[in-house]
Amino acid sequence: MKRVLTIVLLMVTKISFTQGYESIDWKVQSIDAPTPDSLARLLSAPYTTDLQKARAIFSWIAQHVSYNTFIFSSARRFSSSKYVVEPDDTSFTWKSAIEMTAIKVLKKRTAVCDGYAKLFKTLCDYAGIRSEIITGYARGYIEGENRFRSNHTWNAVMIDSVWKLVDVTWGSGFVSYSNQFEQRIDNFYFLTPPHQFIRDHYPDDLRWTLMDNPPAISEFHRMPFRSKSFIKYSINSFFPLKGIVEAGIGDTVRIEVKMKDAKRDKNISPDPFFDSTILEQSPTSAFLLPSDTAGNRFLYSYVVGPAPVEWLNIVYNKDVIMRYRLNVRKDIAAKLESE
Repeated sequence: MKRVLTIVLLMVTKISFTQGYESIDWKVQSIDAPTPDSLARLLSAPYTTDLQKARAIFSWIAQHVSYNTFIFSSARRFSSSKYVVEPDDTSFTWKSAIEMTAIKVLKKRTAVCDGYAKLFKTLCDYAGIRSEIITGYARGYIEGENRFRSNHTWNAVMIDSVWKLVDVTWGSGFVSYSNQFEQRIDNFYFLTPPHQFIRDHYPDDLRWTLMDNPPAISEFHRMPFRSKSFIKYSINSFFPLKGIVEAGIGDTVRIEVKMKDAKRDKNISPDPFFDSTILEQSPTSAFLLPSDTAGNRFLYSYVVGPAPVEWLNIVYNKDVIMRYRLNVRKDIAAKLESE
């Protein structure tokens, strides 16, 4: 995802160091290797802790990979070239999709958020560090009422048995208003505290907020959050339009989604449902299946009970496509409790 710095900087240095990481940041500048496995070995060899190794990987990517501003160019519409990994010999074996992307980024030294995140994970894998790729919404300079949806990719990395949040894309620099990439390490996006990270990063899977009670960010007042799966379906409209639903205990919340071609959608493979015990706690959520269908119209309903459910996830074709925030009105709840 493109990020634009909105503050004019009088002096810009290519790299800014933070106390505690100067030595690592300096050493990785001169390191290079042709493959992710060989690069990971070089980056991790001098260090003994996962924190040091993760910093070396983060810093190397931030200093050696540039954001691909070509995606903002009008010339992109006339380009049909695609990158293909060509094996050098018959012993070549095809890698996973994640590692194939990492190989591409390592060769071209340019990427968008997906490439940054996959290269980070691939290098962490080879360095023996546990990490994950996280998708979700990130606030950028281009915002509107139709943009509260999954649009960005970042990482979580485990340091000393604790998950931490990392955004290598935003940590590597920014894109100016003239679509020029300015490379500069931003240490704020390396192991950012969750309560600060949530201000501009909102994951598809709420467990990756790393918070017991994730807040409903301001975008919910305009519309429900649309996950990455929302984009692949032919969704014409939905109701309610606002993302925060208010109701009292005993009320029935009704949600409607209209598709353009429900028959076609049945042929689309759902994404693998993320069901992990990685996090000890999960936000209180309800996953709603259609209670009624009429052609391309799908109806969902939820009866508000005393259980502390705060999130209504709308499931379509085994995919979570949308999420509403449920606010139980305290006046009604208190009245029922007193009776």
